[in-house]
Amino acid sequence: MSEEKQEKSKLDRRSFLKLGAIGAFTSIAAGSTKLLDGEKLEKGSSSASVSLFKKEYDTIDDMIEISPDYKRFDQRNIMFARGAWDVESGFGGPEGAFSAFIGKQLGMIPTDHQGAGYSKIDLALSIASWGVHDTGAFLSSAGVRNAGVLQDWERFTNPQLSPYEFQSAEEATKYVKKATTFLGASLVGIAPFDERWVYEKWYNLIPLLLEGGPEVHEDAVMPFQPKSVIVMAFEMDYDAFRCAPSHIEGAGAGKQYSSIAETGHKVAIFLNSLGYKAIPCGNDTALSIPIAIQAGLGELGRNNVLITEEFGPRVRLGKVFTNLELVPDKPKSFGATEFCKVCFKCADACPVDALSRIKEPSTEPTVDSISSSPGVAKWWHDNEKCLGYWAEQGSDCGACIASCPYNKLDGWHHDIARVIAEAPGGRDIARTLDDVFGYGDTFDPNAAEEFWNS
Repeated sequence: MSEEKQEKSKLDRRSFLKLGAIGAFTSIAAGSTKLLDGEKLEKGSSSASVSLFKKEYDTIDDMIEISPDYKRFDQRNIMFARGAWDVESGFGGPEGAFSAFIGKQLGMIPTDHQGAGYSKIDLALSIASWGVHDTGAFLSSAGVRNAGVLQDWERFTNPQLSPYEFQSAEEATKYVKKATTFLGASLVGIAPFDERWVYEKWYNLIPLLLEGGPEVHEDAVMPFQPKSVIVMAFEMDYDAFRCAPSHIEGAGAGKQYSSIAETGHKVAIFLNSLGYKAIPCGNDTALSIPIAIQAGLGELGRNNVLITEEFGPRVRLGKVFTNLELVPDKPKSFGATEFCKVCFKCADACPVDALSRIKEPSTEPTVDSISSSPGVAKWWHDNEKCLGYWAEQGSDCGACIASCPYNKLDGWHHDIARVIAEAPGGRDIARTLDDVFGYGDTFDPNAAEEFWNS
């Protein structure tokens, strides 16, 4: 038997054994999960044919509790922006933790971390993965808007052609979605423009951090009135995230931040070539996660990132604002937030205990941090602890993403596991099976070697 066939046989046997273990619990799910074809769902849902934990909502306000007095967030208070001005906390300024993080990430400052995942080869892979982002959209990942040649707002907000006339918004949406996935996005959704998620004030950390001033902190004024937001999710490499936390995991993130810059640039060119205005964005301009939820791409997890049904939390998000009228998608839930209420696996994996352990999401802060936007129900996390650890190791951590039970490659035995997770009491079983099968391990000393040998 060839080596390839032997390996396939091993994988099939492994899957069969996993299925056998799962089979011991499937009777729990069989009697409790059914399709609600034609049945009316709970208030706020507009779908009539979905599984028990799949619901579609008219608006994000029907899906998530948002305080009526919610105020737009000042970008100056995000952790990355504080890296420029918040010297008192020890995080900001040229000698602060944020500068140390950037210096280590770019290989200019040596890191104290040694061993698997922290070699010069691993660091070189990380630097290479971030290359397109750092060249064409420098510090877009840290919230810098209009950053570099790939996100040049002036170019994309002044199209030279008259607008192409689509027959309908539905037709325009079809072409835009196809173009966006063809040009590189793993997932795409359309959100309506919602000013609540645009930062109240924009902040550019580059002048103060790298040039010694002056501080650029200004009212957020869009260069045109957007009608739609094209939201893109980019799947990060599963094997790279098995190496979390390390430079290899950082390479997995950096590769897709480069994809965000490249694909956003291409989508903006596509829209410009049809005579429409566009703004390609990474982590800048507006809050990505609530817009992605509005675009139907996923739910908010305990780890404070978007959990998609296809890839779990193993995605990075980009967005393109446009004046082209598109048909918005509906926010959707598939049980992830409910699962997070009982799982706690990401909180257990966090090396600095930065994630919340309260059961229910809350609109009121449960940690003392100016870097989280109040007024939206979520699990609050300690941003200072989190980013402090990034600065210590010289790479983004990723343990809360890698450990998540939704962070798996697709497979038929995983589909059955998802059915179990929907059953009463099944979430505890699903997390237990996740541990038994060895999914979500972090700080695995063998993962780096397996990455390079795969």
